[in-house]
Amino acid sequence: MENRKLAFVGLEADTTSACLSMLKIMNGRSSVEWMQAEPDEADVLMLANDDSDTSRQWQNSDKPCIVIYHNNESKPSAAYTLSHPFRVMQLISVLEDVSRTLEDASPDESSLKPISAQTQAATPHRPSGQTDFSESLYQAVTSKNAQELYQSDSPKGSLFVSPSAGAYFIQEPLFNEVRHKTAALTALKPAKDADLSAYIRRPITELAWMTAQLSSTLPAWLPKDGSYRLKRWPNVRSAKTDRAYLSMSALMTKQPCRREQLAAHAGCAQQQVDRFLSACAMSNLLVCEAASAAPSTRAATPDEPRRIGSFIQGLRHRLGLSS
Repeated sequence: MENRKLAFVGLEADTTSACLSMLKIMNGRSSVEWMQAEPDEADVLMLANDDSDTSRQWQNSDKPCIVIYHNNESKPSAAYTLSHPFRVMQLISVLEDVSRTLEDASPDESSLKPISAQTQAATPHRPSGQTDFSESLYQAVTSKNAQELYQSDSPKGSLFVSPSAGAYFIQEPLFNEVRHKTAALTALKPAKDADLSAYIRRPITELAWMTAQLSSTLPAWLPKDGSYRLKRWPNVRSAKTDRAYLSMSALMTKQPCRREQLAAHAGCAQQQVDRFLSACAMSNLLVCEAASAAPSTRAATPDEPRRIGSFIQGLRHRLGLSS
C-alpha cells in the first residue's frame, strides 16, 4: 500500500477533525493510505479559501492543493476544490484525482522516452549553433544533469537558469524586455561560476510561459501529431484564470490529447493551444505519448469494479448506512 502525506492549512478545527475522521475510515480500504503531516513535508495540501499570505504562498508552490470553500461562497478557480460541508465519498473522489496526478508527476523513464524519440524524427536537422532559446530551455529542464547552471546573454545583460532550484535569475532591465516580448536571448549554455547576489530570483514556469508567447506556432522540437498529457497542473497565474487554459489543464491531467482535440475542447485558436503546450514542455510538465495512441480515459482492470463495490459496501457498513 502506498503512503501519502496530507497537511491542513488555515482550516477551522472542526473541518480538520472531520477530515481526519474520514481518513481513518478510508485507510485500509483503498490503495493509498493518507497520513497527516506538516505542510513542508506533505504531498498534498488542504487549504482554506482565503486571500491570506500563507494560502497564496502554498498555492504558488509545486504541491497539489485542495481548496475548501463554504457552500455559500463562489467556487474558487483551483484545480481541486471541496465544498464544505462535504461527505466522505466526495473526499475520496478528490483524493483519488490528486493521487493519480502525483503518480503522473513521477513517470518512469519509459514514459518519457516517446517525446524525445518523436521529436528527433519530426524535427529537421539543425546546423550546429542554431538551437534557439526555447529549445535550449526545454533541454535544460528535462536534462538528467539538473544541477547544472545555465546562462543566456542579450544586449541588456544575462539571465541564469537553475533547473534544480526551479528558478531563473535576472536583473530588472532584461526582465522588462522579456516581459514585454522584446528580448533577444541566445540559447542557454552551461555557466561558469556566477555571483547571483544582484539578480532577482523568479520561478522557471514564469520564464517558460513568457517565452512561449513569442511563438505563433508549435515549436519544431515538439511533434505536431503527438498526444500530450500533463504530469501535474501548471502553476502560473494565466493557467489558473484563463478559461481555455483551465479547460485544457483539466482534460490533460486525465488523458493524452491531440492538438486539434484540445482546440475543440477549449474552444480556442490553435495558436493558443500551441503556446500552452510549448510553455508546459519548457516547464517540464508535458509528456508526449506515441503518435498513434488515441486519446482515452484510464481503462479499468477486470477486478476494479468488484474492488470498488466491496470498498463502498464496507464503507456504508462502517458508517451505519447498510440495511
